[in-house]
Amino acid sequence: MKRRLNILCLIVLLLMGWSVLETGYYMVIGATTGFKAGWEYAKQQKENPQAAKTPEMETIGQLQYMEHVHLSPQNFDMEHWLADSVYNARTQQYVPAMYAELMVSVPRTESTAMQIANTLLGLLKLAVSIWAIVLFIKWVVAVNRSDIFTWHNVRRLRLMGVLMLVSCAATWLVEYLTVHSVEQVFTLPGYELTLSGTVPLSVLLLGLCSLIVAEVFAIGLHMKEEQDLTI
Repeated sequence: MKRRLNILCLIVLLLMGWSVLETGYYMVIGATTGFKAGWEYAKQQKENPQAAKTPEMETIGQLQYMEHVHLSPQNFDMEHWLADSVYNARTQQYVPAMYAELMVSVPRTESTAMQIANTLLGLLKLAVSIWAIVLFIKWVVAVNRSDIFTWHNVRRLRLMGVLMLVSCAATWLVEYLTVHSVEQVFTLPGYELTLSGTVPLSVLLLGLCSLIVAEVFAIGLHMKEEQDLTI
């Protein structure tokens, strides 16, 4: 029985670890790209001010970034439904299409305060995710030691659930700030930027399940304590 539980816990741990690695990876890539672009632009300005004014260097100076955006049609009537088209290489024809997601290259227009907020939210998400993984590992170790129905485990599960909800909220805020920033420099006719699909609901579901399991453990412990007092 413990073997099956350990296998399931290992799968959950791998998924949580992947989320942390993914967050850290994109934070490092974004910071590295911004640093390299800023360094190159500053170097060109110092060595050759005229060259720094060329369109190519101006683009670097604006810190062009690739952004992943989610789109929703502004109108859902038949006249605007599938109003765009894409080329089908199989039939060598253009077919009607509707965009749902895009990767676009846009200049970074965030204020310093928004950049700081994005960085802090990213670090917060990374920190709470690592904390949740540590708590999960401690819970698995306690279960393997047959130390299952204890208040320590209840507190671990409750805190783990809260941390996952905080991670979900931080992700939502980062995406909200990103959408707000992209809206200032990018508009696609017939579409509007949306937050739908940007926040992983699996993290929210795991957090709520953790809180539910914690309350089940707490109810069981209360019943056990009442029975002990009765005896």
